[in-house]
Amino acid sequence: MAERDQGQLSREAATPVLADLVAPLQVADFLAQYWNRAFHAWPGQAGRFAALIGWDEINHVLTTQRLEPPRLILVKGGKNVATERFVHVSGNNRRIDAGAVTAQLAQGATLVLSFVDEMVPRIGVLADRLSGELGARCNINLYAGWRADNGFDLHWDRHDVFILQVAGRKHWRVHRPTRDFATRGEEAPPLPKDDVPVFDGILEEGAILYIPRGWWHVATPVEEPSLHLTLALGPPSGQDYLRWLVGQALADPLFRTDWPVARGEAAITQYWHELGAALQALHAAHPPAAFLAAQQAERVARPRFTLPEFAAGTLPRLDDESRLRLASARGLAPVHDPASGGFGLWVGERFQACSEAVGAVLGRLSSGNDMRFAALADGLDAAGRRELAATVVRLTAAGAIFVDLDA
Repeated sequence: MAERDQGQLSREAATPVLADLVAPLQVADFLAQYWNRAFHAWPGQAGRFAALIGWDEINHVLTTQRLEPPRLILVKGGKNVATERFVHVSGNNRRIDAGAVTAQLAQGATLVLSFVDEMVPRIGVLADRLSGELGARCNINLYAGWRADNGFDLHWDRHDVFILQVAGRKHWRVHRPTRDFATRGEEAPPLPKDDVPVFDGILEEGAILYIPRGWWHVATPVEEPSLHLTLALGPPSGQDYLRWLVGQALADPLFRTDWPVARGEAAITQYWHELGAALQALHAAHPPAAFLAAQQAERVARPRFTLPEFAAGTLPRLDDESRLRLASARGLAPVHDPASGGFGLWVGERFQACSEAVGAVLGRLSSGNDMRFAALADGLDAAGRRELAATVVRLTAAGAIFVDLDA
C-alpha cells in the first residue's frame, strides 16, 4: 500500500495543473479572455515538461506495447503512411517493425501515439486534472518528428487544444477560424490564401500554445528531434444538450405521437402548440446539473487494478472510514426510469433502483478521488444510510464501485 501511495504521489507531483500551464495569467483571466475564444502562446522554459515523458519512456512504450494503427500512426505530407510499410504480419500475429518505423521517421514521417494518457500514468493524471478543472473530455496524443516535413496539413480541430513542447523545437503557424465554433458534421470555409497568421514562429522547448476549436494550424519539424503533446479538450456544447434532451423526451407520450398531418392544419397547429409547451416543461425539468452529471456518467473510468484483492469476490464490510471510488465510470447520474417510473442509476446496461436521496448522494462519487462513507452519507437519516450501504454493496458486486482501493 505504501509503495502504491508513494507512486501515486510522485506521479501527481510531476504533473502540472491548469494554473501551472496558464501562468503568469490567472486561471480566471485565462477563462474569461481565451478559453473557447482566442489563441494564446507562452514562451519556452527548457526542461519544463521533462518529468511528463521522455525519449527513454517512449522507447519503452514502443518496445513493450503491441501498438498499431490507429493507436500508432506515421504521417507524412498530410497523409498516413500505409500500415503494411511498418507493421509486420505473420498469420494472426501483427507487430510494428522497428527497423521500418525508424526508416520512415528518418525519411520525414511524424510518429503519432494516440491516447498516450492511457499508456503513461503521469499523462493520465494530467488529462484527468484538466478534465476536472475545465469540465471537458480530455485525451492526449504524442507527436514526434525529426526532419522538415509536416505531418498533418493545415487544418482545424473540433476541440480546443493545448500544445506542450516537451523536447526540441517545432515551427507552428496559426490562423483565425473561418467559421465560429465549427463542430462535428460540418465543414468550415477554406482559409483565404492571403490570410495573415496570428502566430508564425518556432515553439521552443517548454513553450505552450492554446488553440481554440476551429482555429487553423499546421506544425512542421525543423531538422532536429522534436516531441510535443497535444491535449485535446472537448467541453459539452448546446448541441450535446439537445441530443441528450431527445433521450429524456422519450418518457413523454406526446413526443412519441405522430404529427397529425392527415387531420389538417387545425390539428397540426394544436399539436405544435402542445409540443412547444412540452418542450418548455422538458427544458425546465432537466437543468444543467442533470445534463452535466449525465455527460460525466457516460465516460469510462481509467482502469485501476489491485489484484488479487478485488477479484476474490468478497463483499465489503462498510464502516464510516471505508473509502469509496467509482470503478467503471467517471460519474453516476441518478435518473427517473421511463420504463418503470422509478428512480435509480444506470450502471452499464443495468438499472439499479434506489431512492432519489440515495441516488443524489451516489452522484457525488467519482473515479478520480476516494470518498469516506461517513462523508458520503452525511445528511441521510438512519434509513437512508442503511439503503446507501446496501446499494454500495450491490454496486461493488456489479463492479461499479471499489471499496478501500489500495488498502
